[in-house]
Amino acid sequence: MDAEWTLTLREVFQDVQLQAVEASGYLRNPSGVAHQRTLVPAVRRLNTLFNDEVKDGKRGVVEEAFVLFLDEIWLAMARVLVAPKVSDVVLLAVASFVGEFLRRTSNKSKELKGKDELRMELLKRLMDATKAEDRAVRLRACHMLQIVVNRLEYIEGELETQLKATMLKRLNDKLTSVRIQSIYGLKNLQNPVEDEEDEVTQELRKLMVSDPSKDVRKAALLNLTVSKKLYQDLLIRIRDASEDVRYAAFRTIGSSMPLEDIPISDRAHLLDQGLQDRAARVRRACEQMVLKKWFPECDSSPVLLLKALDIEQYPEIGSKVSRLLLKHFSEQPRALLEKEGVVEFNALDMMSQNSDAFNAESIFFWREQCYYYQKIDNDPDKAAALVPNVSGFSKMLVATCKAESDVLFIAQQLLEFGHLLDFQDEFGRRNLLDALQKLLREIDTDSQLIKGIMELMAFVYSGSSEQEFIQVVAEVISDMYDPVEVGNQDVSASQQEDSEVSSSQQDTSTEDETTGLSFGPQLRKLSDEDREAAEAKFEELEKHLETLEFDSEEYNKVQAEMVALEALLQDPRVLSWLRCLEIVAQLLKLTSHNLSDPIVDGMSRYILPAIDSDVPALREAGLENLGLFCLLDKRLAERYLIVFWRALNNPEEESEVKHTCVQSILDMAFSFTNLQPHIFGTKLAEDTGDNEEEKDERGNDTESQETSKEGDKSDDRDGDNSGDKDKAEDEDMEKDDEAEPVVGVEKLDLDTIFVGLGQLISVDDVDLQSTIVEGFCRLFMMNRIDNITVLAILLETYFSPKLQKVQKQSEHGFQSRSLQLLSIFFPAFVMATSANCMLLEEAATHLIQKSMEKLQMESDSMLDLGACSKYVMHLLNHNEQEEVAAIQTSRKKRAKKPERRRCAHHNRIGITICLEMLALEKVAAMASIHHDVVISRQKALLKMIAWVEVTLDEQRSAALFKYLLQEITTSCFDSQRGLLRSAEAVLKRTSASYSEQSTEQSEDQTTALEHDQSWAHDLVKEREEVLHKVLLKASADHEKWLKKQEREKKAQRRRNARYVSSGSSDSSDSESDEEGDEEPDTAPARRELSSRRSKTAAVSRMHEKEGEFDARIKQALQADDADEEDEEEWDDEDSESESEGDDESDAEEEDGEEEEGDDDE
Repeated sequence: MDAEWTLTLREVFQDVQLQAVEASGYLRNPSGVAHQRTLVPAVRRLNTLFNDEVKDGKRGVVEEAFVLFLDEIWLAMARVLVAPKVSDVVLLAVASFVGEFLRRTSNKSKELKGKDELRMELLKRLMDATKAEDRAVRLRACHMLQIVVNRLEYIEGELETQLKATMLKRLNDKLTSVRIQSIYGLKNLQNPVEDEEDEVTQELRKLMVSDPSKDVRKAALLNLTVSKKLYQDLLIRIRDASEDVRYAAFRTIGSSMPLEDIPISDRAHLLDQGLQDRAARVRRACEQMVLKKWFPECDSSPVLLLKALDIEQYPEIGSKVSRLLLKHFSEQPRALLEKEGVVEFNALDMMSQNSDAFNAESIFFWREQCYYYQKIDNDPDKAAALVPNVSGFSKMLVATCKAESDVLFIAQQLLEFGHLLDFQDEFGRRNLLDALQKLLREIDTDSQLIKGIMELMAFVYSGSSEQEFIQVVAEVISDMYDPVEVGNQDVSASQQEDSEVSSSQQDTSTEDETTGLSFGPQLRKLSDEDREAAEAKFEELEKHLETLEFDSEEYNKVQAEMVALEALLQDPRVLSWLRCLEIVAQLLKLTSHNLSDPIVDGMSRYILPAIDSDVPALREAGLENLGLFCLLDKRLAERYLIVFWRALNNPEEESEVKHTCVQSILDMAFSFTNLQPHIFGTKLAEDTGDNEEEKDERGNDTESQETSKEGDKSDDRDGDNSGDKDKAEDEDMEKDDEAEPVVGVEKLDLDTIFVGLGQLISVDDVDLQSTIVEGFCRLFMMNRIDNITVLAILLETYFSPKLQKVQKQSEHGFQSRSLQLLSIFFPAFVMATSANCMLLEEAATHLIQKSMEKLQMESDSMLDLGACSKYVMHLLNHNEQEEVAAIQTSRKKRAKKPERRRCAHHNRIGITICLEMLALEKVAAMASIHHDVVISRQKALLKMIAWVEVTLDEQRSAALFKYLLQEITTSCFDSQRGLLRSAEAVLKRTSASYSEQSTEQSEDQTTALEHDQSWAHDLVKEREEVLHKVLLKASADHEKWLKKQEREKKAQRRRNARYVSSGSSDSSDSESDEEGDEEPDTAPARRELSSRRSKTAAVSRMHEKEGEFDARIKQALQADDADEEDEEEWDDEDSESESEGDDESDAEEEDGEEEEGDDDE
């Protein structure tokens, strides 16, 4: 009987495997209903066999039959595990079959007796199989175990603990496939909801973030149970390098996270990354997340979806989502849209029927609809039904722009909407232009609307004449600026009045003057005391605002009070001048005319006076306009470049002004080649009254001389020495006309400006840093700059430890924009031309030398020279570049084969490193040079030279490099065996590579090598002199640091010894007290008594001990004070001895201190 049912059991397993091989439906749908249906007959047969042969109704199970049944099932599974070749469908079928047989839905479900023991025993054997040394067996065991475990809906607590422990170990397996199967097995064993520190969840999170295999990261991401705590880690994966991981991230977020649980900033980040991903399937996954998940959650309403995305803060994201929805509507049949509950949105009809529908989201989607049907879908009928007439639009625009600031976004959208109108209606066109001119003239119009108004005016006039647009705008600017000039003249006239005028008359004249001005809000004139009090109050509120919670009741109250004070302090003249400069800036951006147009040329009368203003806002606007003005003519750019340079170097200047100066300088460098900046200074002439000497040597006109004076004024404000001198001379000239000024021209090197900009990269302002880095990257790629110092600064910035720490700027895992730019720039720069490779080589040489000249080599701000050298050597190794070029040319049938770049960048950089080593070794032998200072530099150089690969494309440099390495191994590192072994290893590798590539040397090569050797020794002497000065100072600083450390150690040892002695005396006293207390311990009758007398004695004894302890502490503190006084006297003596320069006595004192320290130890 036993043999018969065991044969039946084997037949069941054979049928399952045979059916899997024939149908192969297991892999196509391994977890679907069809897959489970194919296993139902086999599971029934096995359950019947277990019920008939193993189960005993009264006693549970038959022991012998149970053991035999278990062995037979395990034998069938083990055959699959250890077979040489097994199809995946067979393993999947067997594992699924066993999982269905052992399945238990809950702890209360009824099942055959003995199933629990059978399940426990089979799973234990599978867990043991996962520890097999054979890779195939270990992988199959993990695969089978995860399938069986995922089939079990209920797992006992003890078994669950064992499964976790087993699979967690497999997460660290060296096989990628084993780690993946273990991840799938742990999917249902995590519980982050009840336990936030769930071990399984944390391990899966770690793999998702840091595993080198993209398949492991993807598996961890798909099987991780998403919670609010793990959501941020999941969000970072949408920027993963692998397309599959990014696709899985969007699918997981779309299925696991409802829209309301995702913060608004994260929603914008998700769409910004997903909708413009370079992979089409990733973009499609993001689109499906919006259409299938987010849009239905917003009741299939475009307005509600845009409201959930906060389009006022993220308008670009709103445009992408709106066009995605409109594309979806146009592609789907109308009946299907109505079935899904989606109704086409007509914002114009809704706003005409309901005034409450006039909100930011409705206007935004209305504009997007019109743009989509006009420009993308090319459906004129739908566009005509949505676009209003020009007259009605003008009324709506004026009413919105004059409203409060809460509809500012709506006004901006309407201004953009104006580009979609039909301007065939001449009456409506004129009404719109008149309305726009009035908005420009009104000072109450918000500054953020000026750009939109000017762009709409330029668009309307583009159909007729640009010259008319320029004239109209010039009239508006002139009408607004003229009252400012009149007011300034009145003020200057009032200052020249007689001092006998009464204060009441002065007040009256001031009021009349203010009333006569027709621009801006009519603000009351504040006295000096009131203005100072208001400014002090404003600063106090500004400091208080930083301590309050954002958007709280008190925060809003303080902010409203600050706005009222700011309005009180505003000067109407300044407001009008700022509005003029805003309009001028937009005109210079929108016009295509140059300085040949007299109206455009006349804009300088509004710009130049603002540069010399004491108001930072005016100065910033003036510099911005001057930068735009200089882009119209190269001579202007050369003349005024010094203005931006001086303002940039002024330490008292505002950061916004400096940012404007940087952008203007870079724009001029982009626009013009071979810029030659000038500094216009003034010199006293020997002959008075000579008008010809007042002219510019280059023949500048009167306006150029006026602008040069404005530049000098700006220079004087920036605090430059030459500017101060010029200012003093100008004042002397104004006081007495004894001499006339001569305008002289001084050259300003453009490389000096670029190096100065490069030094600003290290500032804490991340925006300014990224602006400079982006500008330099563009200039290098445009071949406008070839300064190796600037390139070295960019290279140092890329490996800056400070910048590496701020890679993650927010919860989205953003990297620094500067690092992103440089990571793209350097490979593209090297691939462009061979001259660029030479520039990078020279920049690396410069960086190596400057790094050796730094005083501190082991500080936190020091860049990793080893990593920098590895990256540079990788870029300058052209093997990979040749492979890429070969692939590209192979795609073109008739293309020429790419020429191999023959270069010796590695050789020359290696020579530079060797020269630095030899110079350091000679400096180390000199007096007063500390060995630690030298060793730190030698270690850095050895790390760099390890990445140098010698090449015989240039035999002279290769031979010299090998010779210098031999010199290093024979003459350097006498006391540093570890460094010597590293140098010998480099020499051995270099010699082997040299021998493989070399041929027999000729006499000419030998002679050339001798010349190169003498040249190298001369360079070593030069570097020796430079490094000696640096290392002298570095050694002195290091000696001070060592002395300070030694004094601190001695003071700490004295304190420890004193506390130990006091502690030992306390312990001895306590021991004596305990010995004294031993006598009453021998009399139990006395100890049992509790009288008032015994309490009094105990309290008095405690007070006595406290007094003794306080006395000891006081004595110890006094001794510490005495030690500190001694140390201060010691410091004074050291400083005096150092100032006298007695190096020998210092060395003797140091030796004596070391001997004392050794004795103390």
